[in-house]
Amino acid sequence: SAQSSIPSAATVKNRDIPGTSQAVKDLIRSKISSSGPEAPLSDQISSLLHVSSLEKTEDNILKIPSFNAKIPIDISLRSKELSRERKERRVYKKNALSRRFAKIFRDSAHKLGTDATFGAFDRVAKEMSVTEYNAMVGVYFELAEKSHDLEYALDHIGKAFEVLKTMRDRGFQIEESVYGPVLEYLIDMDMVDEFRSFRDVISETSPGLVERLGYYEMLLWIQLGDGEKVEELCGAIDGNGHCLTLLQENYLLALCKKEQKDHLQRHFEIIDITKVCSSDLLANIFGYLGKFSLDSVAKKFLCELRESDEGVKNVSDLISIYSTCTPNLTVEDTILKFNKMHEELDVMPSSTSYEKLVKYSCDSNEVVTALDVIEKMGEAGVTITADILHSLLHAIDEVLEFNLVQRIHSIMWTKSVKPSSENFRSMIRLCTRIRDFEGAYNMLGNLKNFNLEPNSSMFNCILAGYFREKKVCSALMVVKQMKEAGVKPDSITYGYLINNCNREDTITKYYNEMKQAGVQATKRIYMSLIDAYAASGQFEKAKQVLLDPDVPARYQNELKSELISALASHGKRADALILYEEMKETKCQVDPKSIISLIEYCDSNGDLNTLVQLADDLQDDHSWIDGFFRMILFAVRNRKSSNVLDLLKRNEVRLSKKDIHVEYHFDEVFWAIAETEPTDVKLGMDLLRYIKEELGFVPSRKCLDFLLHACVNAKDMKNGLLVWKEYQSAALPCNVLSFLRQATNLAKYLNECS
Repeated sequence: SAQSSIPSAATVKNRDIPGTSQAVKDLIRSKISSSGPEAPLSDQISSLLHVSSLEKTEDNILKIPSFNAKIPIDISLRSKELSRERKERRVYKKNALSRRFAKIFRDSAHKLGTDATFGAFDRVAKEMSVTEYNAMVGVYFELAEKSHDLEYALDHIGKAFEVLKTMRDRGFQIEESVYGPVLEYLIDMDMVDEFRSFRDVISETSPGLVERLGYYEMLLWIQLGDGEKVEELCGAIDGNGHCLTLLQENYLLALCKKEQKDHLQRHFEIIDITKVCSSDLLANIFGYLGKFSLDSVAKKFLCELRESDEGVKNVSDLISIYSTCTPNLTVEDTILKFNKMHEELDVMPSSTSYEKLVKYSCDSNEVVTALDVIEKMGEAGVTITADILHSLLHAIDEVLEFNLVQRIHSIMWTKSVKPSSENFRSMIRLCTRIRDFEGAYNMLGNLKNFNLEPNSSMFNCILAGYFREKKVCSALMVVKQMKEAGVKPDSITYGYLINNCNREDTITKYYNEMKQAGVQATKRIYMSLIDAYAASGQFEKAKQVLLDPDVPARYQNELKSELISALASHGKRADALILYEEMKETKCQVDPKSIISLIEYCDSNGDLNTLVQLADDLQDDHSWIDGFFRMILFAVRNRKSSNVLDLLKRNEVRLSKKDIHVEYHFDEVFWAIAETEPTDVKLGMDLLRYIKEELGFVPSRKCLDFLLHACVNAKDMKNGLLVWKEYQSAALPCNVLSFLRQATNLAKYLNECS
């Protein structure tokens, strides 16, 4: 139950950890080893190893080398510039097992330090699987790229190097999903010697990797601007009429990725496009041609491919790539280009080329246009696949045009469509967002027409929709209908039921029913229990959920974070703050949303300095900006605004980052100034000067509208006229609302004068 004591070591020892080697299972379970449940994790690990975390042994498999790269750059600056791009390319998160192990390894490194963690996993290295090795490499490079300390980064690169050597020695194949991000990082950081060391180890694991590694070598010399080396590698690419070798194709791929115009222009004149075997290279060539609007080259290649028995199969897809990569075109113009090129080449659009066009339209938020494309597919007799519907439904969700789901449903009845169960789930959910529950049930009934069966996720969407509308009786009816249809409620169903309870006996009823049905309690169930108990005023019961022996240890931090949010949002912020401080002292990771809730639910008598510290505790920029401006809003609304400008100036560097959009947050601050009595016009004017002069922003219309409203409320004619002039400075035409506010301001001023 949610009221039981902390689990014993034996309980957790007997719990299986699927997908992980036995040695690593033993190591993970050492978190509750004979050192006792209260012992620090570092002592427990040391107890398992019988050595200090810093002790060196002669038979270590993983010996850390010393890299001494001379990098002629500021590593902090370079890391910031490249971190986002590398995150987008990263594919360490290949599957659930590697994700789970990466989290275990990352958490251990956070608590123990990487040296102790490295030593601990060294002891079980001989029994580790390739999945675990891959995760270790990923975490080491993740830590290296986030660091602004060169020595620290090099140390972690060295650790990753030794892991790869061990994988080589054990005969493991090193996949590109692992070595690719590693080599890209070394290239980005201009680490030539390190690149060569890693490349040699990787190539020794499989002779077949040599050709693929040529791609990264070309990227390296392009990055370094070594024209002589680039030219030397380009010399290997010839137009002798034979198929390009794998190495030559990889060289060309790198040239396309880095947009090497001069080299590509020369090679495009000599290569036989019909001899290119790699579909990835073909896609990149036409993407490059489209980006630089090289119509004549593109048409020449497409004509040659159309006359080739194999190449003609790719023509439609390549037209799609070329059209969607051409810059400065509207979506409508892109579609016209797509159609025109197909007509000129006398080829029929393929299903995959239409799919690319739909995705391009969706990514451009032109959802109605995407629907038009789908209708044209149906008219052309092209099958509309589940993937195409998925892209479209996702886009509808993103642009909040939920009513378009009805048009999709009508298309499904008249065109050749092959939807999946997931497509139906998405459509049912979109129907509930527009309160069209009848439409949602109709879609459930139409499943049989596509040889599909209803499942719990579909019913759960309707259930969530009714709870969102506070229609509890209708929600409970969904559960009854679910059972009548032979669909068993799952953990998500019970999570919704528990989360929407306001009485302790009902919470207990659903929790026991779930256990009797054999449904495994998930993290979300425990979070629902915490939220439900807190909402019903049973705060001690909410705290006792953490003591349930069935709660896995890996959930503790997230459940404590949930408890902080639940307590703070239900009037027990003092208790939530105590729990937060306890987690900080033990260096437990706290969910940023929980920290933000401590700021959001602070009462008017709260201490501003405490909120400042809470905001400073937020590490990632997007969470910080949310927490920081909630703190600013608190200060404005509770007449504690004397330090607002100082706080803004202190964080000016962070506020000025290009990837942080603060304009919306400043709009909220000006709105708070306008709505707070008495109105602090001086603070508003100071903020206006600050965002213009210090941050270099052009004030938004909302910002000026709210500030003008504040001047009206304060009957401040002088500052009202200054704000009026700001509309002209910001090239914002005054709208009716602005005129009315200024007229009101002037009228009040004249009344006072008379």
